[in-house]
Amino acid sequence: MYSYDITTPTPHFPFDVAKGNISGSKAVNIFGFNRTIGTTFETIWDDGGNYTFPTSAVQMTAVSSSASDTMNVLISGLDANYNEISETVTLTGTVAVTTTASFLRINSAIILSGSNVGNITIANGGTTYGYIGATLGTTQSSVYTVPAGYSLYLFRIDVTSGTNNGQKYLTFRNVVSTSAGRTLRVAEATFATSQVSFDRQVPFKIGEKSDFHFEAKSSSSENEVSIFIEAVLVKNP
Repeated sequence: MYSYDITTPTPHFPFDVAKGNISGSKAVNIFGFNRTIGTTFETIWDDGGNYTFPTSAVQMTAVSSSASDTMNVLISGLDANYNEISETVTLTGTVAVTTTASFLRINSAIILSGSNVGNITIANGGTTYGYIGATLGTTQSSVYTVPAGYSLYLFRIDVTSGTNNGQKYLTFRNVVSTSAGRTLRVAEATFATSQVSFDRQVPFKIGEKSDFHFEAKSSSSENEVSIFIEAVLVKNP
């Protein structure tokens, strides 16, 4: 056991962040899953294929593939100025409902009660920006945009696949794009085991207003790939 003291560092910093004890910081846990990673790079997210970011802030529609889904869904993202916003919408089954707020980015979405029977799609103009698979209750997407005035520090990244073997390997990488238009494809790595883990002693920093996602490809056939990311969002001085 230990006693938290705001003036004294402790060896349990991540725990303090998760509890909300560290001013200006909060834990960010990102989960991504793609059932059909093929031989060309695509985003590790639950809707599959390559994720596309909106070009401007737009209202979103939320709809389920099942008429049984009438629960509230909390949509979290950023507005036109990259400031954090969220909105709760009430699903009306297979009839789309439109958000009041305009979202430049969708960082996550989660149901607030029950269990969703159908697939829930959050979209605009036919392009999906958030997807909740049936019965899952939340998005599984390695897509995130850092809010204005903050930096995101990646501490741990785990990538897993149950279909890897000695004759087949997976390649993944982090794609980071700034609001100024620069895109970097960094930390490319290849593995042929069921899991690879990167536990960073010095965290990887992603600056404000930066989009990022992880993408992967296989040396052959299709593969189920998941990713788990532990990060801390810190308010800039």
